[in-house]
Amino acid sequence: MKNRNANRNLKTAFWRNAAASLPARVQERYMADIERAERWELALERAIEVFSRAKRTLARMFHTPRGAH
Repeated sequence: MKNRNANRNLKTAFWRNAAASLPARVQERYMADIERAERWELALERAIEVFSRAKRTLARMFHTPRGAH
């Protein structure tokens, strides 16, 4: 029962499925690694999104209309 509760702490279906696919005897051993990997993935996704927004903002600020030259 403890492993099922640990899987509920995971936010993404991918990592929940990854944890569930492990044999019960090793799930607890690797749960901290899986949770850490999920946190890294989510942080990387947020960083990419922030970078993309900043890039779009800068592109709009320095955009020169086609007929301006």
